[in-house]
Amino acid sequence: MTTYTDAFGGANIYPADISYSAVSLTANATFSWPEETSTSTNLVTRIMDVTAASGPFAIIMPSAEKAGTGETVLFNNIGSYAFSVKDADGTELVSVDPGDAWQIYLTDNTGAAGSWRVFQYGAGSSAAQASALAGTGIVAVSGLLSQSVPIITFNSDYTAGVTDRAKMYVWTDAGGTLSLPTCATVGSNWFLYVRNAGSGALVVDPGGSDLINGASTLSFQPGDSAIVATDGSAYYTIGYGRSAVFAFDYTSISVAGTGDYTLSGTELNRIAYNFTGLLTGNRNIIVPATVQQYWVSNSTTGSYTLKVKTAAGTGEFVGQGARAIFYCDGTNVVDADTSTVSTPISVVNGGTGSTTAGGALINLGGTSIGTTLFTAADTATAWSALGVAPSGAIDGGTF
Repeated sequence: MTTYTDAFGGANIYPADISYSAVSLTANATFSWPEETSTSTNLVTRIMDVTAASGPFAIIMPSAEKAGTGETVLFNNIGSYAFSVKDADGTELVSVDPGDAWQIYLTDNTGAAGSWRVFQYGAGSSAAQASALAGTGIVAVSGLLSQSVPIITFNSDYTAGVTDRAKMYVWTDAGGTLSLPTCATVGSNWFLYVRNAGSGALVVDPGGSDLINGASTLSFQPGDSAIVATDGSAYYTIGYGRSAVFAFDYTSISVAGTGDYTLSGTELNRIAYNFTGLLTGNRNIIVPATVQQYWVSNSTTGSYTLKVKTAAGTGEFVGQGARAIFYCDGTNVVDADTSTVSTPISVVNGGTGSTTAGGALINLGGTSIGTTLFTAADTATAWSALGVAPSGAIDGGTF
């Protein structure tokens, strides 16, 4: 008995182009190009008479990357129910009502979805298609315009632009920055969504000198989210709120030098601050005049003061090696805890500035003779401090 091998796998070998097919839709169906090696029975042809059993069902086009620009398909609905045609990514291209005939043609095959245009046959006046009207933040669904929020995750600094309208940016890393375009560039009513799903603060930084909620930047802690919108002059947030799981935040900043040091960029809106560096003069840490708390540790060196304050308001000093908790009430920086005392208490605040008796005596102006006398353990040591000889003579005399 003679045997043979079926080299073609038992399937039809289709030509590169098929002119006509009749399609019965009983569910959503993904189609393929009529390639020689295709084993699918759902093939795209030049003309497709479609009957939908009910609706709405969809014909999903194959990848545009496998076709050339100018590829044309005519969909003729000969049934009683509407159906839709979608690109390979699931975005609606056209909704075909009973009795209508629509032609689509490929204008750009970059990417699986590609770019398609649609044209209606046999209509006295062509009806507008939702897919042709859809813009940023809008998508066509079953012939209707619906809202769309494309979600984009990112883990490195990003600068948003005009085309990012209505998109949602989800941060997934440690600290970073989302830069916004200037309000004048995007115009009134431009907006996007922001969520911090990372492990560090995400700073939203408006372009130019524009402000967000009245500040130069806004920090999103892990779990924070909001809609960021502009009126053409400034940015505002909608629904900006704190995560139910509070994330304590810490940063260390070198403030070496003298004069005012203004917090900016990623230094803003943190919780705990450790200030380091060699002070060459009295130093003011300038914080925004907005409600915020500040846990401050002064790890600087140099015999100068460190003060936390707003640019126009009052503030509080933090001694070197000391820690304090302050808050800004929107105008001034205020000591958050006045019921406890940090030690050692400075001389100017009524203390000695030291944790030892000798250090306290020196800080209070004691001389070497005075401190030795004050701390003498016995009479002989005290007389010795006064220059009295053991015999009781002072400067050669007796008493």
